[in-house]
Amino acid sequence: MARAYRAITGLAAAAFVLASCGKGGGNGVGSDAKGGSGAPAVPANMLFPDNFKGVCSGASVSAATAYDPAAKAHKALYFATYKDDLTDSSSSLPADWTVPFASDHDALRAIDLVACARRTAAREVKVCDKYQNNGSASQNKVRWHTATYELSLREAKTGETVATTTLEATDAECPMLWSFSSDSETADGYASPSDSAVADFLRPHIVR
Repeated sequence: MARAYRAITGLAAAAFVLASCGKGGGNGVGSDAKGGSGAPAVPANMLFPDNFKGVCSGASVSAATAYDPAAKAHKALYFATYKDDLTDSSSSLPADWTVPFASDHDALRAIDLVACARRTAAREVKVCDKYQNNGSASQNKVRWHTATYELSLREAKTGETVATTTLEATDAECPMLWSFSSDSETADGYASPSDSAVADFLRPHIVR
């Protein structure tokens, strides 16, 4: 898969970048419990971010921390629609609202809330073109959509819903960078809820 850059008048196009595509936790932990020579042992039944994705559909994570609505602070993960699936977007939350994955201890057991932004509708607003491949014009285009998202907050341990709202993602600017599978592909792209809108909804439920 290749990444193409949208041309800007007066600026040289960025170099064509080859990017590998694939699924995986990205944490370097394999099936070997020792993680390789000299690496610490992986704790048994360690929780990974993807273990919490099912909470967005009502599943439960029994090893997660029980949600106490009277607590002054909570720890959350955040999943948002990317293409046709949910992906971990917790890095967009304020750092003290979440827990980063750690390979040497089961840090994610501290999670008690899961936020989910699921795209429920989309409207095509423009077709973006003028993408360049290695400085040369390509036929690549992006059909850009604004979108509606259902944002829910759920208890990690039970999957029960704490709160929901609807967010409109109205950014109509063409993306400057996009990954295409060929020099003539037309792809679909969608605006995402702003980090600030997500944080405004979650804040009363995570910090008091």
